[in-house]
Amino acid sequence: MNQPLQTPVTGFTDGAEIRPAALVGLRALARFLPLHRQRKILNDLSGSHASAIRGRGLDYAEVRAYQPGDDIRSMDWRVTARTGDAHIKVFREEKERPVMLVCDLRGSMYFATRRAFKSVLAADLTALLGWAALEHGDRIGALLFSDDHETDLRPKTGRRQLLHLLSTLAENRPAEPVAGRMQQICRHLRRVVRPGSAVYFISDFSGYDEDCERQLFSLTQHSDLIAIQVSDPLEAELPPPGVYGISHGDQKRLLDTSDRNLRSRYHDDYRQRQQTLQRSMNRLRAPLIPVSTADQDPLALLRAGLGLTSGGQP
Repeated sequence: MNQPLQTPVTGFTDGAEIRPAALVGLRALARFLPLHRQRKILNDLSGSHASAIRGRGLDYAEVRAYQPGDDIRSMDWRVTARTGDAHIKVFREEKERPVMLVCDLRGSMYFATRRAFKSVLAADLTALLGWAALEHGDRIGALLFSDDHETDLRPKTGRRQLLHLLSTLAENRPAEPVAGRMQQICRHLRRVVRPGSAVYFISDFSGYDEDCERQLFSLTQHSDLIAIQVSDPLEAELPPPGVYGISHGDQKRLLDTSDRNLRSRYHDDYRQRQQTLQRSMNRLRAPLIPVSTADQDPLALLRAGLGLTSGGQP
């Protein structure tokens, strides 16, 4: 009888800085994340259910003459019209599935009250998923975006591609917030993701709205979307009543949390936004995996959200 897989809790970065050496070190955890075995865990008000991911995509191989019994949906009408004889497209299964890693590095991610900045945790998760994809031989692509620029890496195989991704992650710096940035990224993502991809979207999803859902809906018609939401406990609930000093860059303020009504409104607003995001992901049939800066074992949460906690060896 298989024993439950014991996963380590070390390897994730503490602090406010994305460190290249730490991202490289996460390779040691890749074997605990066998992406080829994942199942999509979809949550709704009645509970959870699992469904298989699509698997590898199909690559165009050649055109050949039509034969009785061929699927007419694969007909190549251009060649048929040009030659006068019926021809169909022949496809082969891709040997390496495209894995697209989308990492949010906007200003809102440079925040935390616990173990690590949200940006640091997002970079760690991106690196871990990249190492897991590399271990399985998949093609790795990425869309890294801040408020003022994005880095678009088209899927390629090999360690060099992943190391370039990790280096780019560590070079990012926060910029001034830009209105509508999440919408811009979702539109860009819809255009660049090729059919048959697995898309891991790592973000706090601030600014996510109906337009974002429309863009991602088009994406989910041909690819698998997995949403990983990075958050901090302070975003869900204010600290115990008192006066707290807070800072943002050179700006400093005092926060008074003694007002009971303020605390209640703050929590209710967060809960409403979470419910709205969850309903959107349910409509997209995309799992929403929450990971907090306070969590000591993000890997366990990731494995649970990907349906990899049934036990056994990876």
